[in-house]
Amino acid sequence: MSFKELLEDGPKVVNLGMDRFYLDLIDQEVPAVKVNWRPPLVKTSLMEKLKRLRGDDIE
Repeated sequence: MSFKELLEDGPKVVNLGMDRFYLDLIDQEVPAVKVNWRPPLVKTSLMEKLKRLRGDDIE
């Protein structure tokens, strides 16, 4: 989308999980789509590896 198109047509928003942000857009009559998304859970083994890389003690 070009800057000119943005000014002429307005923004198009896809909201990922933040209800308040979505409701504020709707209150301002900004076209928005809400997607109920959450980041995937991190497996324990991956978290342990990340902690080791960071230097944390794992017990």
